[in-house]
Amino acid sequence: MRAARVLWVWVPASMAMSMATLLSPAIAAAQQPPRAPAAAPPAPPRPAANATPAPPDLPPPPPPPWTGNPGATMPPDAPIAPPPATDTAPPNGTSPSPPPTVAASTDVAALERRLANVEHRLAEARHELHEQERTRLHQEDVEKIHWLRHFKASGFLQPQLVWQWFNAAASPNADANGALPAGISPNSAVARADGTTTNPDFFRLRRARLKIEFSPSESARFVFEIDPTSIGGPSGGVGTIARNVEVVGTVHWPGGFEATTEFGMGIFKIPFGYEVLQSDADRPFIERSWAEQNLFPGEYDTGARAYSSLFDRHLHAQVAVVNGNIQGEKTFAVLPDLDKGKDLVGRLSYDLGIATIGASGYYGQGHILDTTLLRFKQFPRWAYGFELGIKHRFLPSIGETRLFAEIVRAQNLDRGTRYGQFAVPTLPSFPADVPNGTVNDHDELGGFVRVEQDLGRHFTLAARYDYYTPDSAQGSNGRDTFGVVGVVHFTRALQWMLEYDHAVDNVHRPGGPLPSRQIDTLSNVLQARF
Repeated sequence: MRAARVLWVWVPASMAMSMATLLSPAIAAAQQPPRAPAAAPPAPPRPAANATPAPPDLPPPPPPPWTGNPGATMPPDAPIAPPPATDTAPPNGTSPSPPPTVAASTDVAALERRLANVEHRLAEARHELHEQERTRLHQEDVEKIHWLRHFKASGFLQPQLVWQWFNAAASPNADANGALPAGISPNSAVARADGTTTNPDFFRLRRARLKIEFSPSESARFVFEIDPTSIGGPSGGVGTIARNVEVVGTVHWPGGFEATTEFGMGIFKIPFGYEVLQSDADRPFIERSWAEQNLFPGEYDTGARAYSSLFDRHLHAQVAVVNGNIQGEKTFAVLPDLDKGKDLVGRLSYDLGIATIGASGYYGQGHILDTTLLRFKQFPRWAYGFELGIKHRFLPSIGETRLFAEIVRAQNLDRGTRYGQFAVPTLPSFPADVPNGTVNDHDELGGFVRVEQDLGRHFTLAARYDYYTPDSAQGSNGRDTFGVVGVVHFTRALQWMLEYDHAVDNVHRPGGPLPSRQIDTLSNVLQARF
C-alpha cells in the first residue's frame, strides 16, 4: 500500500468555523448506526397449474442492413457481417440474457402451423357456408319460377313482297265474261265497289305465327297458336286468327311396342295428306299446291283427334272427327258448323327409312245455302289420297335430295273459295226437288310433284308441278302450275325465299270456251323463326 501523505494547509479560523458548521450534520449522520433495509413488496400470487404458460421469448431481431457506404443499399447476395464484438460488461454486474433455445423455436413454429391450419379451416367453413347460402337462394328462385320450365314458345314471321302479271282473261279487271273495260289494261289498278283496287303488287305480312305450349306433366299439354296478321291470308278472315288451339293428352302404351297415343280436342290441322300437315315454315314454297288450297283452304278445323305412333315412331295413324266447316270458309267464325253431321278424316303413313308412304281418307257432309230463297241442302262428300316421300343424300358432297308426290281424288269437297270472281261453279247446285232430289256431283282431281335439292348448308333449289280440276267430268277443265324457288339459309333461324310461278288456268263453266288464263307471280319472303 501506498503511504498516506498528510498535507497541512493553513486555514483562517473564521473559515474553519464556517466549514465545521456546514459539515456537522453529515458528520452526525455518519456516526449513527446503519438502518435496516426496507421490506420488499409482497410477491404476486403464483398462477394455477392449468393456466396458459407465458409465451417464450421471441428471437432477437435480424441485424440491421449493411451500411458500409452511406446512402448505398446492400446487394442481395452480399453476406451479412456479424455485429462487432464488445467487452462492455452489463450494468450492475448482471449476466447477459442467453440466446433462445432450440425447443423455444420449435414451439413457435408449431404454434404458427396450428394458427395457419385454423385459418385454413376457417376459410373453408366460410366458403362452405357461402355455397350453402347461395344454393338455398337459388333453390328458392327455382321454386318461384319452376312452372316456366313447362312452357315452350315458337313461331315464325314471313314478310312478303309480291308482283303479279295477268293476261286479259285472268285479269282482276275483267268482267264475268272475261272482257276488259275500254281503256283498261290487264294489270291496271282499278277501283272496286268495296273501297279497294285491283293493284296486284304490294308488301304484306304473309304469315305471322306465335305458338305457346304448356305441359304441366308428361301426359298433358295445352297448345295455343295465333296468327296476328291484319288479314288472315288469301282465304279471308280479318283480324287475329286462332290457328292451333287445343288440349292434348298423351298415353304411353305398355307391352314393348314403343307405342304412344296423343288425343286432343280443339282447333288443329286436318290430318289429310303430307302437304296439309307440313309446317309453312318448313316448306320451301311459299304457298301450298293449288289442289290443297281449294280442298282445304284454311288447313284447320275444329273437333277431336287421336294420333298414334307405333314401332319406334315408324308407323303413324291419325284419325279425327271435325265439323267440316274449316278455316277460310265464310261462316267459320260466325257458326263453326252449318249442318248437324260431322266429318271423319284419317291418315296412315309408314317410314321405311329412305322413303315414306301414306294414304288418307275423308268422309262427311257438305251443304249449299241460298240466302235469297232461304234454301239449304246437304250432300255427301268424300276424298282419298296417296303420298310418297323420299329423302336421301345421293350426292353426299352436295346435300340431301327430297322428292314428294301426292294425288287426291275427291267428290264435292271443293270449298268454292277460289273461283268466285270468274263465276265458275265449283259447288254442287240445287236440284229441282230440294227436299227429295240429289245434287249434281262434282268430281275433283289434284296432285303435285316437287323436288328439292340442298346445295351445301346455305342454299336450296326446288321445283314443283301441280294440277287441279274442280270438275273432272269436263275435258281440259284444270289448272297447271309450274314453280321454281331458291332459298338462301343465312342461319338456322333466318332465310330468304325467291319464288317464281307460272299458271295456266282453264277452269270454266260447263259448255263454255277455254279461258286460258295465264298468271305469273314473283314472290320474295324473308322468314325468321324461333
